[in-house]
Amino acid sequence: MKKASIAILVVLLLTGCWDRLPLKTLNIVDIAGIDQDKENGDIVLNYVVTKLKNAGQGSGEPSHKITVLKGHSLVEAVDQGQYTQEGPFFGMHTGIYLLSKSFASDDPVQELTFILKAPYTAINSPIVILNGNMSKLLKSKIGTNKEFTSGFYDFVLSIEKNGIAPEVTLMNLILSRKEPLEDLALPILKPFNSSMVLDGALLFRQGRYTGKELDKDQVQMLMLMLEKFSGNKRYTGNMSRKGEDKKSEYAFSVKKLNSKIITHPESGELPKVSIGVRMRINVFKLGEQVQTLKPEYVNRMEKELGKHLEEDAAATIKTLQKANCDVLGIGQQLKAYHPNIWKSLNWRKDFPEMSIEPNFDVQILNSAE
Repeated sequence: MKKASIAILVVLLLTGCWDRLPLKTLNIVDIAGIDQDKENGDIVLNYVVTKLKNAGQGSGEPSHKITVLKGHSLVEAVDQGQYTQEGPFFGMHTGIYLLSKSFASDDPVQELTFILKAPYTAINSPIVILNGNMSKLLKSKIGTNKEFTSGFYDFVLSIEKNGIAPEVTLMNLILSRKEPLEDLALPILKPFNSSMVLDGALLFRQGRYTGKELDKDQVQMLMLMLEKFSGNKRYTGNMSRKGEDKKSEYAFSVKKLNSKIITHPESGELPKVSIGVRMRINVFKLGEQVQTLKPEYVNRMEKELGKHLEEDAAATIKTLQKANCDVLGIGQQLKAYHPNIWKSLNWRKDFPEMSIEPNFDVQILNSAE
């Protein structure tokens, strides 16, 4: 278990003395599931812990256990760990922070801020939101699948690395409270069969939940406009060939992606903003073998797909403006490159009213010359 070994080494180096933290008593927190009791408002902390059995020099048999800690605050819940048989827990040294929707909706930064100064804290660990019952999920997954924790960790890192979902760390969320232009979209995951799937994103403004969220398709559109998406996307359009009378379903993979925010000053009015996205893609009709598309068919598809993407992007931008959540970073661009325009704006009042238009330039690469 390579990851477990690395995590153990890090903790050992931080503490300084081998004899103070023997391997057989060391606990590694894979997941910190933070929830809120609906009845009394208490914080419920679910530690998914990996503990090494039969630990020797450079070896050990990992086993997983869930430890539930409760308190009026997260600090109090964490403090309970030093009094449990499974402890001690060193601060919040953790692989992933999994927040319930109820906890994330109720000023999570206020509860989480202390972690930045806690000893042995992994402040760059990712944060994701759970759509579902926290305790039920962890008990069922950990109890039936010994590989769940490692698979869950790999999945979260994969969707962030491939630009499928935004990458938000504990430090990003906490520090965003004091950054007026640092808005965030926290990925939502939900159980599906024996695994987890992306289910959207909660929108945060300066560390607080806006009450709005993006669905899964809008998250992908957001990542396209942020120039980060590198996965596959499905599309159903009116691109029937001659002799066909039904819509065709396609998937496309992004080979090259560029995005640029352009500001158009308007005398006496709010500036207009356009988001230009250039995509170089391969397109495949689902259910058929991979084939090279004819030029005349490609031209129609590029226009149709570009129009479709612009409509989806416009709907996504509208949701962001309703939430007054500038995840696209338009305000940062204006402040940095158009200081005179920026000084004339009352940003939080003006952002929801601005004209923001997406433009997609689509080129299909797998066409016959």
